[in-house]
Amino acid sequence: MGTITNEELKALREWLDNPKNQAKLENYVQDYHDLNMSLLKENVSDAYEKTINRIELTDKPVRRLLPNWAKYAAVAVLFIGIGFLYQQNFFATNSNAALVPNEEQITLELENGTIKTINVAQSKVVKDDDGNVIGNQEKSQLNYSKTNKLQKVVYNTLNIPKGKTFRIALSDGTLVVMNAGSSLRYPISFSPVSARKVFLKGEAYFDVTKDNSRPFIVNVDNLDIEVLGTEFNVSSYNEDANIEVVLVEGAVQLNANNELERGSPVELSPGQRGSYARVSKNINIDAVKTALYTSWIQGHLVFRDLSFNQILSKLERHYNIEIENENAELGKEIFNASFNKVKIEEILSFFNDTHKIEYEIKNNKVFIK
Repeated sequence: MGTITNEELKALREWLDNPKNQAKLENYVQDYHDLNMSLLKENVSDAYEKTINRIELTDKPVRRLLPNWAKYAAVAVLFIGIGFLYQQNFFATNSNAALVPNEEQITLELENGTIKTINVAQSKVVKDDDGNVIGNQEKSQLNYSKTNKLQKVVYNTLNIPKGKTFRIALSDGTLVVMNAGSSLRYPISFSPVSARKVFLKGEAYFDVTKDNSRPFIVNVDNLDIEVLGTEFNVSSYNEDANIEVVLVEGAVQLNANNELERGSPVELSPGQRGSYARVSKNINIDAVKTALYTSWIQGHLVFRDLSFNQILSKLERHYNIEIENENAELGKEIFNASFNKVKIEEILSFFNDTHKIEYEIKNNKVFIK
């Protein structure tokens, strides 16, 4: 891999003067990076100057991402790809106060109501109400035993607070990755003769172990998601108008489980999203890039056609912080952006730098002006 020189960076500005090149770059970025093109159209000069100045100060070369003409597209991606810029400390926050995320514990609620805390730095055995070993915790993953056979179906509930994620391997081998602010109610051991059913609040990614004799069902409010063995993502936070199911591979059926709503099951194919509207009870299907909806597993944040208020809600959940938006009109505006494992201060600074959105951190709370 080579480097992009200052001369090549300057050539980018001339290259972007051609509308055809702008369109070509926009298509490239939208297809592969899902970034907000308004940053390029409106702030390329600022981004250019900041990048040039920072390179001169740090003497750190920018790696070429693609050959030929695409190297200039790559530079533009670096301008607007905030995750890379902040990893290189290109921008600084504009606040004189630091945020300290709230710290909450992951908890496991047993059938009898007993609540145990989970420390992701530890590994230990997991016991049921009677003290019998039913599995083990290996730091950030909880594993239930495949050999455990209970006479009755007994449920546990795993609660993941804001600011954290966690993994759980159920007794049938199904792997569930749980996102921040979510909970999952599930049997310690599934019945050998009936469907495997779990109950989700929030968001989780399921990699379901195939069993033709026992369908796997994820219940979310008035929606049942039924599969035999597949991989899919479910997002069902209470503040969201829709319950979204994104199928990565395999097949799933969406069933309204309220008798007044029940109709024919709606089937999804890989690469499709099924959106269940909580109010109208309708299910809409569209094609999506599944990676955009599963990137949270790697700690990434992708905002696609979301209002500013929706973005703030997701930031609060992801970082476990408080944000108050004092600008009602701004809250309705739609944004697209991607962030790669950055601090909350860096995201706030990004919105300030690119969209002139002012904020203040006071008493460990963010206030949007």
